Amino acid sequence: MASKAALSGLRILIVNDDSINSSGIKALERIANSVTPDVWIVAPEVGQSGKGLSVTFDSILRINELSPRKFSISGTPADCVFVALGQILKDKKPDLILSGINHGANIADFIGMSGTVGAAFAAASQGIKAIAISQHFEKDSPSKFPLIDHFLPMIIKKLMSIPWPEQVCMNVNFPEASFGDVKGIKIARQGRLEVTWNIHKKTDPVDRSYYWIHATHKRKEEENSDVVLVEKENCITITPLQNRQEFSEYIVKLEELFASNA
Repeated sequence: MASKAALSGLRILIVNDDSINSSGIKALERIANSVTPDVWIVAPEVGQSGKGLSVTFDSILRINELSPRKFSISGTPADCVFVALGQILKDKKPDLILSGINHGANIADFIGMSGTVGAAFAAASQGIKAIAISQHFEKDSPSKFPLIDHFLPMIIKKLMSIPWPEQVCMNVNFPEASFGDVKGIKIARQGRLEVTWNIHKKTDPVDRSYYWIHATHKRKEEENSDVVLVEKENCITITPLQNRQEFSEYIVKLEELFASNA
């Protein structure tokens, strides 16, 4: 395992999708500072939930330095990673990017839409180790994160002690549970949900229609999935992720279908 002295030399960059002012990013800054003194924050100036790996191509981006080593960006979580690597920290890249703490679990079919995980994918695409951190809740959005305060430094130290495959990031989810109810840290498979997208039509004060998208879902009870382990069994989960979209198993069938170009 990486020693405390070795970790103290790390440069950590913190990003998120809930904005520079979220309680989650403040908690993550405190945790990162317990690991190393070289901590930087580059986060969206406003909330960017659901933006995934979206990158801004069609408008300018602005950097606002709020204090030494703390910046807001007028863009998405992925923008924050690329601007940090290409401008703010271009002379000395971070060794690790922490994305979060997200208010809500990032599991199963919602992972691809997550700005928190999107930032981690952006980091991994540039050869930087990245951990996405999320807190599950079903009632009120949390302002304090006792489980993450306690367990995340150890998780960081263990993950940094091993080599990672190229372009892989780690997705860590914490349950909504007290210390006594946590069933340990489990390595989880990405689960599946039956998601229904509900479109609600409303009318504004000048009689123009507007629409609100809301998702509902049903859990698929798959053993060792992040869905079941986090939501049902009160486990902390770690899932290695990659952003490759190719479905390799179908390539041979398509090659056979188009072999004659008929």
